[in-house]
Amino acid sequence: MTTMTKRMAPFCGTIALLAQVFVFQGCGSNSGTTGTGGTTGTGGATATGGTTGTGGATGTGGATGTGGATGTGGATGAAGASGAFGQPACGNTIAGAAAGKGVACTTADVQLCYKTCGPEKTGVKPETCSGTAYTEGDCAFDPAGAYACYVVPPAPDPSCPTTAPMASSPCSIPDCVVCGGGDTTMTPPTAGTGYLDSTGAAKTGYCVCQASATTPTWSCASNTAWPCPNGSGC
Repeated sequence: MTTMTKRMAPFCGTIALLAQVFVFQGCGSNSGTTGTGGTTGTGGATATGGTTGTGGATGTGGATGTGGATGTGGATGAAGASGAFGQPACGNTIAGAAAGKGVACTTADVQLCYKTCGPEKTGVKPETCSGTAYTEGDCAFDPAGAYACYVVPPAPDPSCPTTAPMASSPCSIPDCVVCGGGDTTMTPPTAGTGYLDSTGAAKTGYCVCQASATTPTWSCASNTAWPCPNGSGC
């Protein structure tokens, strides 16, 4: 009995030891060594934007130029836009009326034009649109013209009628004979009869007979619209 007991004792110890080993291994297989996570990555450094560019200094405009003094126009001559004496000739307004003294006009019409005047239409007078109507200037004569036929004699020529000739009525005397007269503004005053306009009104001035025309008629004009003595060129 004792011997059996002695033999069983080591055997039981061995069993007990093995049991502990199995227990230890069983526990070890269920709980392996806990891994440690990798080092938490840190984000890169936050990029800072470039320095904000500043615009160039705002340019300042040059000093505003001041216009030159307004020139004053010279006296209105008889030359029109074309530069030729007495041009442009007057025509009709947009409304269809012949441009002339007292005729209505607007800024859309020709602002300055010329109509003939004087004996045998040798002069021109300006018609200027005032914005509402045309005003008429004095009869003027081209300084480059020749006016020998219109020289006023101190006394009427014997071929002149003894009564006042009437403008546009028939005549029968030669060219270049100045009739009418009676100009008291001259020094000395001229003797004569004066003339009648086409309406029969008495006027102070002169007439010549347009003898070269197919049907000669008197061409008359007042002393202020006559090349001589109040005009130029004689």
